[in-house]
Amino acid sequence: MRTRHFGSFVALVILIICAVVASLVFVNRQYVIDQLTVWQYEPTNAVATITDRASLSEEGKFYFYASRPEVESTQKFNTECQRKEEHSAILGCYVGTRIFIFDVKNEQLDGIEEVTAAHEMLHAAWDRLSDAERAKLTPLLETAYQKVADDELKERMDYYARAQPGERANELHSIIGTEFSNIGGELETHYKQYFSDRSKIVTFHDNYKTVFNNLEAKSTALLSEIKSLEQTINAKVQAYTASKQAVEQENQDLQTSYAQLDRSNTSAVGAYNVRVSSFNARVTELRAEYDAINSLTAEYNAKVNEYNQAVTSQQNLQKSLDSNLAPAPAL
Repeated sequence: MRTRHFGSFVALVILIICAVVASLVFVNRQYVIDQLTVWQYEPTNAVATITDRASLSEEGKFYFYASRPEVESTQKFNTECQRKEEHSAILGCYVGTRIFIFDVKNEQLDGIEEVTAAHEMLHAAWDRLSDAERAKLTPLLETAYQKVADDELKERMDYYARAQPGERANELHSIIGTEFSNIGGELETHYKQYFSDRSKIVTFHDNYKTVFNNLEAKSTALLSEIKSLEQTINAKVQAYTASKQAVEQENQDLQTSYAQLDRSNTSAVGAYNVRVSSFNARVTELRAEYDAINSLTAEYNAKVNEYNQAVTSQQNLQKSLDSNLAPAPAL
């Protein structure tokens, strides 16, 4: 009887343990799914490099790998990450349970893939937060946004409002966490879960953004200089044309005076020579004006060339971010 009672007790304990385990699995089913996914996921060299350079913490790396990230350089990326608006380039997306990152080849934009990866990882992290955690973070994110928002960021948030209505806090969570340093202590503590050194990802962002900003500032400054030079040259050409006409008229008058000159009249000859001397000085001045116009024109042409190069560089940077220009995937 005792043996049977003990056996029944063991069976009951096992049943209780199984029930507890089943309950824990049910409650933490997302974590269980993530863990199984991470165990089975084999990152490519490209993904592993991005992970290391993005300074993800173990938890950040876990959520990143749980999303089975893929770096894609062909039109396949557009199939996975579909644009909401034609002229809004997409560098990455978190769709369903997957992360896709566009492979940007332009070396001037070093770090952009790491920032994109971190941005999408934070979407995966947000997806796993509880409603209470999101409710606590949302006002902190809005406060940080008010501190850092410029016209460009406001425009981005307007785009997200159109393309992904209801996801403002989610997007701010990824943007604030990867692009800005002055975000407040509570948010900084929050992001430490996902980054071993968040400043590195922000530096990546600042560096490639500076490339764009410098080119924009350069082209803007050059365009202003070109317009100013154009006005100066036009004014000088008008003045030169008027002076040239006056000199030509003076030359004709001198020729007429010379034909009528009484060479025996010393006073008349002296007056004529004074006019010739003045005329020669004016011709010299006119030549200097002509040379100055040529010099300004050469400067103008050089600045136009420099401006065109800056614009071309901007266009090439934008093209390197445009997945629509990527080749079709190999068959």
